[in-house]
Amino acid sequence: MKIYQIVASLNFGDAIGNDIIAKKHVIEDMGIETEIYAEGISDKITEPGAYRLDRMPKVKEDDIVIYHMGNGSPVNHMVVELNCRKIMFYHNITPFEFFTIDNIEASENCRRGLDDMQNVMKGKFDSYLAASEFNKSDMTAMGYRAEQITPIPIIVPFEDYRQTPDEAMVNRLSDGVTNIVFVGRIAPNKKHEDIIRAFAYYKKNVNPKSRLILAGSHNSSGMYYNDIVGYVSALGVEDVVFPGHISFAEILAIYKTAHVFLCMSEHEGFCVPLLEAMTFDVPVIAYNACAVPETLGGSAVVVDDKDPVFLSKVIDRVVRDEEMRSSIIESQRKRLEDFSYEKIKEKFQNYLRDFMAKYPPLSHDDSKKNYDKLYSLTEENMKKSGNEMPFSKFALHTLASNQSENIDVTALINSDCTPSEFIEAVFLSFFQVMPNETDFEYWLNDEKTRGREAFVHTLISYARESQSRIDRGVRLMYSPY
Repeated sequence: MKIYQIVASLNFGDAIGNDIIAKKHVIEDMGIETEIYAEGISDKITEPGAYRLDRMPKVKEDDIVIYHMGNGSPVNHMVVELNCRKIMFYHNITPFEFFTIDNIEASENCRRGLDDMQNVMKGKFDSYLAASEFNKSDMTAMGYRAEQITPIPIIVPFEDYRQTPDEAMVNRLSDGVTNIVFVGRIAPNKKHEDIIRAFAYYKKNVNPKSRLILAGSHNSSGMYYNDIVGYVSALGVEDVVFPGHISFAEILAIYKTAHVFLCMSEHEGFCVPLLEAMTFDVPVIAYNACAVPETLGGSAVVVDDKDPVFLSKVIDRVVRDEEMRSSIIESQRKRLEDFSYEKIKEKFQNYLRDFMAKYPPLSHDDSKKNYDKLYSLTEENMKKSGNEMPFSKFALHTLASNQSENIDVTALINSDCTPSEFIEAVFLSFFQVMPNETDFEYWLNDEKTRGREAFVHTLISYARESQSRIDRGVRLMYSPY
């Protein structure tokens, strides 16, 4: 058995990429062989055992795939068809409306991802993980079954943050100026304009010796970055720094010298930078939206108002009031204990152990002989009473597979059963009812007029989209290879 992690794109330095690599190490600690596969991999990724998706071997029935879902990649359609046990880790997808002011391609990617979540991926996995309760609530709103979703936070390897910060940047930022920072991709949902507006008032009216650092990469083909740079100019505010996608050591330097971490984001599935700031004892001021208050868990300062005058007063109080500052830092330290590497590692490993116990690999021979005996005994008793079995032995085997929450579509299509047996098996498996006379008449006529192959394809296509199967969470086992 192997555990494969699959993601559309394995990026360097982002929360999802870091979480995937951290999970790989946690799985390896369980003594289980594991690999990562992605359609695209950053050149900066040096992790062994991470490969391009086109190199992925054919999975076996006893393998496990963990799919990290976060966009509208075509991989979404491929992974649901893999013939193995499957888990989705839902990192959330930003509502596409945010990106209509930036980049139509990014907007369409998010729209496709949300559409796939609702119309392609539901009911196709054995179990689901969510990075937060917020993500779980998004999934249940899309029709996913709450009992199938387990919230487990992203694994953050806090040991990495003990590395030495970039000395040159530490020296540059340790000049007596108040550093207000935000770390995160420059994208419309992060609401950098709200941070800039608050800072502009704070610098002009409260603390002229202040600096705003907005660290993070941006979409070079989008409009949002140029818009907010233009906004800075229009406001006439100085000392707004966009360092771009800098080295990890430079990120550490920014955190080390920060006085306040200001987050005005309106969509986050978890928001790892909050924990990063807390790790460096930087007081966090964050807007009350999405998963942010959940991640902060009662620590830091959570605000419901983005008014720049109000925010400036909050920032000034946090910077100047030592007692308040110490209290915030203490609450953040306590909250960080909930995200300790060992604690989340244990949760994830226990989840995998429970998953493997609950979803053993499907074996075509499991209980087959017992079902044959049951069928023969029942058939004999019914004949003695002058009755006939209402369905075939083949249909019983298929129903047994359904009771295990699996429908092996490949085996069903390749079987040597009669058309009547095939119709019985499909109806019992997908709809949990026997076909009636009208059903038999319709589908048998379809087989006679169009041939076996067309009949099988049409009936399977019709049945696989049944709401009954989707609602029950029954998975389809089908190998596209």
